[in-house]
Amino acid sequence: MRKAERCVELLDLAPGWLDGEGRPPSRKLLDLVGECLEAHQRKDGQQPRLFPTPEGGVEAEWRIGRLDLSIEFDPSSATAEWHALDLDQGMVDEQRVAFQDEPGMQAIGSKLQRVLECCDPICEA
Repeated sequence: MRKAERCVELLDLAPGWLDGEGRPPSRKLLDLVGECLEAHQRKDGQQPRLFPTPEGGVEAEWRIGRLDLSIEFDPSSATAEWHALDLDQGMVDEQRVAFQDEPGMQAIGSKLQRVLECCDPICEA
């Protein structure tokens, strides 16, 4: 499913969507997620799975070979949290950046772009 379609689905969540609990993500947060993903990944590349979090956030997830990668956009702390787990080596890479920290958000986006480019079949040849 395309990111834009999934963002619309998340926007349509009602309060209490998770067993009477759970806040839906705001349009402002979904715009931030969409802008970040659009700016740092190719349209023909692997697209993330997007999930709402009970706190009104959004988690973008990728499975790239033996790498589990996620970026959680948390409106309550106004942060984006990068989490990458190398399943072969057990190494974890974590980074948390405030939404208003433009250089930090750009750095997470650039890191995402590098990881996604390296999973491109051309890169593996």
